[in-house]
Amino acid sequence: MDSSARDKSAEAVKMSILSTIRNELKGLGYTDKLLQENYVFDDAATSGTRELNIPLAAFAQWPPSYRNACIGVLSANGRSGPENVSTYRTLGAPMFFEAFQDHLDRYRIKANGEVIFLQSIPVRDIRQAFKVNKEKWSPGAIFRAKAITPLKEPYQLDFVDTGLLPALKGMIHGKLDRLLKDILSEAIISYKSAANSEPEETSLFRLVFRFLAAKIFNDKKHPGEWATPESNLIIKRIQEFYGLYITKSQRILDEPNTQQVVWDRFRSAFNFQNLSVEDLAFIYENTLIRKETRRQFGIHSTPSVIAELMVDRLPFESLPQEGRYVLEPCSGHGVFLVAALRRLRELLPASWTDQQRHSYLKDRLTAIELDSFAAEVCRLSLMLADYPNPDGWHIIDEDIFGSDVLEKQLKTSRIVLCNPPFEDFTMAERDSYGDNIRNVHKPYEVLRRVLEQPPDMLGFVLPKSAIMGGRYFDLQDHIARNYKNIETIALPDRIFAFSDQETILVLAAERDESSKADVSTRTFWVRENDRLAFLETAQLPKAIGKSVNRSGHTKSISLWYPPLSDIWDYLMGNPKLQDITEIHRGIEWNIPLNENRNKLISNEQKTDFKKGLDKVPGKIAPFWAEGFVYINVDEKFRRRRAHSFPWDKPKVIVNGHIISRGPWRIVAYPDSGGLVCYLNLIGIWPKGDINIEVLAALVNSPLANAVLFSKGGKRDNRIRDLEQIPAPFTEMIDKERITHLVRSYIALKASLKEGLVREPKIKKYLQILMEIDSLILKAYDLPPRLERKLLELFRGHLRPVPFDFPEYFPEDFHPCIPLHKYLEMDLKKASAGELLKRITPFDSEDIHEFVMDIEERQS
Repeated sequence: MDSSARDKSAEAVKMSILSTIRNELKGLGYTDKLLQENYVFDDAATSGTRELNIPLAAFAQWPPSYRNACIGVLSANGRSGPENVSTYRTLGAPMFFEAFQDHLDRYRIKANGEVIFLQSIPVRDIRQAFKVNKEKWSPGAIFRAKAITPLKEPYQLDFVDTGLLPALKGMIHGKLDRLLKDILSEAIISYKSAANSEPEETSLFRLVFRFLAAKIFNDKKHPGEWATPESNLIIKRIQEFYGLYITKSQRILDEPNTQQVVWDRFRSAFNFQNLSVEDLAFIYENTLIRKETRRQFGIHSTPSVIAELMVDRLPFESLPQEGRYVLEPCSGHGVFLVAALRRLRELLPASWTDQQRHSYLKDRLTAIELDSFAAEVCRLSLMLADYPNPDGWHIIDEDIFGSDVLEKQLKTSRIVLCNPPFEDFTMAERDSYGDNIRNVHKPYEVLRRVLEQPPDMLGFVLPKSAIMGGRYFDLQDHIARNYKNIETIALPDRIFAFSDQETILVLAAERDESSKADVSTRTFWVRENDRLAFLETAQLPKAIGKSVNRSGHTKSISLWYPPLSDIWDYLMGNPKLQDITEIHRGIEWNIPLNENRNKLISNEQKTDFKKGLDKVPGKIAPFWAEGFVYINVDEKFRRRRAHSFPWDKPKVIVNGHIISRGPWRIVAYPDSGGLVCYLNLIGIWPKGDINIEVLAALVNSPLANAVLFSKGGKRDNRIRDLEQIPAPFTEMIDKERITHLVRSYIALKASLKEGLVREPKIKKYLQILMEIDSLILKAYDLPPRLERKLLELFRGHLRPVPFDFPEYFPEDFHPCIPLHKYLEMDLKKASAGELLKRITPFDSEDIHEFVMDIEERQS
């Protein structure tokens, strides 16, 4: 047999194996359109256009996309092995088969694109392999394992990397975003050239929708002539398909050259075949609506990662299929409905037709949005997400505050999702709405109305300050009295692209009004350091969970728990800072500082001026202050009563605005020189037998900073928060040693300032600071595990001192022992036996773990 015949024979064998795999995949549930042959898709990993063609691709749902891709099947053809499989990783399938003449190799794809060989299956064993793995390799099993934000514990499959989907999603969103921004830019340039003016943005938005829809139809091979180069014909076909009629209020950009530029750009763009239509809907809105338009039309955008996280954490599946009615009041562009559409569709039988799905979905999704343009964006986004079906969405254009539209819709809605406007009602709105509103805060008013007819489950985006500041105590209690499963997710600022508000997500499910029911509450805290990772993957940190029984709570039940709440519970019986100090903000003047700086602040001593501090940056640090100025204390410029505080008495001066977004929030300087402070600084005067050195050590400590981080304000160290910082019992404080260390620190800092900075001095400087912290923590007498938990909060965060402050413990040091004990030991030199002799027994389990760790290090 010549080589040509052998090649044909080998190819025939491989085709036979592919046929066998195809049949076995059908047996697993990949039927009809869920099994795609010669599937063409874009390589999302490239910045340009690169189409890939895979012989066989199996999907969990229709329409196919990287989100629901389960298995890819390749034929070894010249190239083979991990390098060949890696080429197709952006398909989105976590598992691949590669067919050879006599065997089948199986691989898994990791989130970073690495391909891992799993097993080689002889041809004779292929059917048996599929039979044995029928459950693991089924569409439902792989799809559940891929889920980005599963409600319960992730469904584990050893070949599914749960980071794969978020990685691809970020890659694809970035590529789509760049494409649409480029198209928008080219459209504006073209229009300016033709019309000598800026294009009307809403008209351009509608135009882009038509071409984006046509691009989807063409690449996903929807019946019809969607590749036509003439832009005017494409516009006509899309409008006919969706029933879009151009009226005065629904105009599209009608400049022919610009229309053609936009369509040509879409036609030459990368293939949309493997993209999720939900992603297209999210990116379409997010990219094309500019900040000015949002402000003009009141469009408040919820990031897709937030919407999808919330709908995925609510147990839609617990409701009967026919009863899953979703309402989004104040819908804006309908991001929650787009996410809910995807969630509902995933729960439908795979055998349903497009028309069955569309009929079901359009009857179960309702939006309420007064603004006509925002409502139009919502409708177009739903149309994109429900490819390839026409319109029919229920969007009600009424004012929820001025009518009973919300109350009517709540009668049939089982799931309510909402990101209400965060501002207060204006005086004009209050006059207009009259008795229809009971609270000036719009989010409160929306939530209150929803809770008057509680749905089966709800998800709200709310201002963090309102929940944690006590303004919503009654509504929190109402939620806790109506739902048994409640989650709060606290987010840092800059999560919302067009707002710097700090927000908290409130999710409630399992309706039950029983007065004796146990209520499960969990709080997730997304820290500033985790913000970007959260936006990419929606992965949540470990929750702070509690179970409370309603019958045991006569007062309001709180829905949220601060970070380190077990520490705050432990210190509940300690005195507070307000018990041992008096706290006041710095002086204010009755004339503006900016216009009168020369009158109010001087670099030289003057009559009616006193030495002091006017600002924080570069002037105040732990146990240190510099850059002093002279502050005008003349009574004629006095505003309020801060001038009369005892500034000449010993006190501690701290910053009024937070030092950083991380857990290091406050710095304290012990002042015995009678300094006066401006408004942006705070004075703390000790009462009783505590001196300013010890007080400064307490306020500079990790515990005080952790309190302000977990319970304090977004930008300010508020006096009410400072007052609530737990203080050690005074008899537990080693006042003499701490005072000595603080004074030594100040002296050393002064010598560092004056002379050449050498390594031994820096080391001594850091050792003193570390020992001060350890003695303050010793005074609190926290259990070792709680103290370690507190200190771990600061890992990876820079302390506001002039040299790199080390971590309290090495990252690989796992035993929980108090910091003061750790510093007493020379861990590098002492043997495990010697260390045991030097430890006062305090926790046998911890000691055992500690000694084992030492022995392991020394071996």
